[in-house]
Amino acid sequence: MKLLMFAVLLFQLFSVKGQSAFDKRIAETVEHLACTDPDERRPVTLNAQLVKEGDSIAIIMKIAIASGWHIYAYVPPEQPYIMIEPILRVPEHIKISGEWIKTEPEASSIDKGVLMYENEAVFIRKAVKSDKALEGIIKTGLYYQTCNLRQCLPPELIMLELKY
Repeated sequence: MKLLMFAVLLFQLFSVKGQSAFDKRIAETVEHLACTDPDERRPVTLNAQLVKEGDSIAIIMKIAIASGWHIYAYVPPEQPYIMIEPILRVPEHIKISGEWIKTEPEASSIDKGVLMYENEAVFIRKAVKSDKALEGIIKTGLYYQTCNLRQCLPPELIMLELKY
């Protein structure tokens, strides 16, 4: 299942004919980016990395989710759960391009209309620097609620800083 989710993400990322060297580096980074193993005390872990080429930047976040736990990609208004919110804060000289490219979520077998992530998910956002000489920090992270069949934990925010 993990391999299938990764294949779907890569298809989304590279659905345009041809694959640039930049996109290949993004795919390689996604494949090799590792998270700390999640557990019952910390059911979600996050890691992030930048891929840079010239003025182009890709912000890649990967989450690992402990067995039996899940987070919510989409929640209908009548449901009480909290959806995941990818967060990206960039300096003014970086311009975000497009939307987040995300792993395809799975439909809940219990809650109608709910989409969720289990085991692992990847989020990618591309951006462009307006000045090659500038260095700085990009802040990225996730706001999410994680649940298992017995409980839902309070919402949590995990943020990381990435130097470029």
